[in-house]
Amino acid sequence: MSNIRFALLALGAALVPMAATAEPTPIRELLKLSCTGDYLEHCSMHAPGGPEVEACFRQNLRKLSPACAQAINTYHRQKKATRQATGAR
Repeated sequence: MSNIRFALLALGAALVPMAATAEPTPIRELLKLSCTGDYLEHCSMHAPGGPEVEACFRQNLRKLSPACAQAINTYHRQKKATRQATGAR
């Protein structure tokens, strides 16, 4: 029994740092909150977060809710600012 307990503790200790690094950014949370309904209505045939969803949102831009469109614009502005700040192009 103590071997099982030790294995579970070791597994838990290994997963905690992974969960901390996988924490979503505020802009990702904004996208999730603002665009979930639009995703379900227009793009649910694609896996969440993949390039296919981005393409689907671009194709359906005029159909998206104002909140989702604004969140996407904010995401793109932040992404561009980050690239410029790091010097990446």
